Amino acid sequence: MISEGRRAPDLGMPTQAGNNILWGLTRKAKNKRELLSMIDKLALKMGGKYKDAKDELITRAALDAFDHRGNVGHLANPDRNVMQQMKSIVDLGHGEIILHDKKKVKMDRRTAAKVLKNLLNLKPQERGHVLIAMQKTKSGFDKFLKILNR
Repeated sequence: MISEGRRAPDLGMPTQAGNNILWGLTRKAKNKRELLSMIDKLALKMGGKYKDAKDELITRAALDAFDHRGNVGHLANPDRNVMQQMKSIVDLGHGEIILHDKKKVKMDRRTAAKVLKNLLNLKPQERGHVLIAMQKTKSGFDKFLKILNR
């Protein structure tokens, strides 16, 4: 028996191999427009073997998978919390902070210690809001870094 490789979720394709390919495209695409273009190319691939990918329900399932993709395993790691990463930078002397959009920010010990001290001076509820905003995107991180690094 021939194995069809990894087991991707059912996106509506007739075969598991088709689901695997479509799942890979949802992970590879950078935006919805690019994903739709990739699905068009897939429908023409191999003499129309995957023509079902153009079906509205399958395309919608692929777009939903694209919207809900993420770094769930990456973010579930408690070491990915910005505050924990800053504590490790204070301990090690220098390092990088990895944000939820997978951008990296280099930081030195002095800056991390100053920001961490100012974060701990905030009320818990405010600190939670600031940490969420800092973890999401680089622009949010830079905004609050500027405020907290006084």
